[in-house]
Amino acid sequence: MAQPYAIKLLDFDLQLLGTMVLLQLGMAGVGYVFGSILLSLFRSRRIIFWKLFGTLHRCLWALAGFTHFLPKEYGASFFLTSVAVAQFSGSLAGIASGDVGADIVSKERALKFYSSLNSLGLASNSAGLIITTAIFSFLPSNEGYLVAYTLSMSSAVASSVFLNLLRDPNPPSKGSVSDVLRGFNDSLKDQDSNSYIITVTLFTLAVNLPGALWNYYLLTVIKGAETWVTLKAIAANISQSIGFRVWGRISRKLGLKRTLYVSIALTSPIPAVFTFLYTLEGQVALEMYSGFVWAGYNLANNIYTLYLPKRTTRVYFIAVINATSNVIASATSRLGAQIASISLGAMNAVFYSSTAGRLLLSLIAKRKAPELLVS
Repeated sequence: MAQPYAIKLLDFDLQLLGTMVLLQLGMAGVGYVFGSILLSLFRSRRIIFWKLFGTLHRCLWALAGFTHFLPKEYGASFFLTSVAVAQFSGSLAGIASGDVGADIVSKERALKFYSSLNSLGLASNSAGLIITTAIFSFLPSNEGYLVAYTLSMSSAVASSVFLNLLRDPNPPSKGSVSDVLRGFNDSLKDQDSNSYIITVTLFTLAVNLPGALWNYYLLTVIKGAETWVTLKAIAANISQSIGFRVWGRISRKLGLKRTLYVSIALTSPIPAVFTFLYTLEGQVALEMYSGFVWAGYNLANNIYTLYLPKRTTRVYFIAVINATSNVIASATSRLGAQIASISLGAMNAVFYSSTAGRLLLSLIAKRKAPELLVS
C-alpha cells in the first residue's frame, strides 16, 4: 500500500506547487496590465504609485512569513492571498519605478548604472540569506521564524522610508482613455518592439517549463536537505551580484544584442545538468554558474525593456512584455507540473525540454532581436 500512497502524494504536491506558481505569476501579469492603464491616466503621479505599491509589495512578502503562526486551516489561504496581492502590487510598482528610472538615468549611462544597482541589490539579498541561515542555525524553528520575519518586516519599513525621500524630476502629464488605447496600439505596431516581445516570451516559455519543479526535484529525487535550498540561493545571489558588474563591462564591448543571445545560450545547459548533480558541492557550483550567466541576460533584458520603446509608449511596452511573459510562465509551469506528475522519466523530460528550448531561443534571439545602442 505504500507505493500507491507515495504516488498520490507526489501528484498532490506537484499540483499544489503548480497552483502556487500559477497564482504568483498570474497576479503579476494582471498587475502589469492594470498598472499600465492606471499609470497612463495618472502618469504625473507615478512616483507616488512607486512608493505606495512598492511599500505594499515588500511588507506583504514579509507578512506572508508569519503564516507559520496561524492555525493550519487558515495558513494556506492567508499565504496565497498575501502572495497574490504582493505580486499585483509589485508589478504596478515595477512599471512606475522603471518609468521614473528611465527618465532619471540616460541611455548612455544605463549599462553602468543598472549593473551597479542590481549588483548592490543582490549583495544585499545574499547578506539577508546568510543572516537568516545563521538565525535558524542557533534558534529553534518557531523562534527562528519570528526573528527572521520580524527583521524582514523591519527592513521593508526602513527601505520604504528611504524610498519616500526620492523625487520625480520630470513627471509627464497625465493621460486619457484614448491615450491608453493609442499607447498599446503604438507599442504593438512597432516592429522592433514586437520582435523583442516575441523573443522574450518564447524564452520565458522554455525557462518556466520546469518552474514549479526545481526544489521539489532537489528534495525528493536528489534527496537534498532543506539547507541546500538556502545555500544554493546564497551562491546564486553572490555570483549574480558579481556577474552584473562583469557583464556590464562585457556588454559595452559585445553590444547589447550579442550579450542577450550569448547569455541565453549559456543558460541552456542548466536544467539538464541539474538532474545529474546529486551532491551539495555540485548543486552549489551549478548555482554559481547559473547566477553569473543569468546576470548577463537580466541586465540586457532590463536595458531593452526600459530603452527600446519611446518615452510615450514605455509604460505600455513594460506592461505588454511583462504581462505576456507572466501569463506564459504561469501556464507553462502548470503544464510542466502536470507532465512531471506522470513519472520520474516525464519529470526529467521536462528539464531536458527546457534545455533544448533555451538553446533554440538563443538562435532566434540572434536573428530576431533588434539592435539597441546604449554606449
